[in-house]
Amino acid sequence: MSEEQLEKYAEILNLCEMVVNQQKGDSNKIYSLHKPFTKCIAKGKAHKQYEFGNKVGLTATGSRGRKIITSIRAFVDNLYDGHTIEPLLSQMVSNNISLPKEVVYDRGGKGAKQIMGVSILTPDKAKAKDSAYTKRQKRKKFRSRAGIEPIIGHLKSDFRMAQNYLMGEQGIQINALLSATAWNLKKWMEKFKEKFLWLFFRKVFAADFYGFAA
Repeated sequence: MSEEQLEKYAEILNLCEMVVNQQKGDSNKIYSLHKPFTKCIAKGKAHKQYEFGNKVGLTATGSRGRKIITSIRAFVDNLYDGHTIEPLLSQMVSNNISLPKEVVYDRGGKGAKQIMGVSILTPDKAKAKDSAYTKRQKRKKFRSRAGIEPIIGHLKSDFRMAQNYLMGEQGIQINALLSATAWNLKKWMEKFKEKFLWLFFRKVFAADFYGFAA
């Protein structure tokens, strides 16, 4: 190859050289030539110990019924779960969404007890000073937090978050945002449908009632 060709393809040649020379125990290994930022994420599950891709974090409303995604972000680096909370809260602030008083997280979020003025709750052993009422409230919150797992499953299976077809590091972020947008739109349409049907049947039954009375 000429010097001009070597200069032109230097990046891809260096990448290929890294792939050829990398060993099993090396860190920051390359798993994809067209998406070198792909990571190996340990899941800790018997049926699926590892996933290849990029970590996505999200927050959702904790109210009963329809859960709305308030922030979502894809991470190029394989961050510790507890370090994904602050970027998600920052995204809420940038989108003019009021921060909650507390965030209920799983055991992976252990670390800081407060971030940006928001209390971080993670499952832990009950404290001696906790009353029976406090223990019940904590258990209720942690059970409610488990409701975010089906959202993640639906985003992957029904809203195309499982496979990203967009190129570049920005592609994973765009893909996550589009999935969350589709989810929120679906929930809004469900609410709109309920409201429309309620108004429709109210009119129908009101007309029948008045017709019978006449």
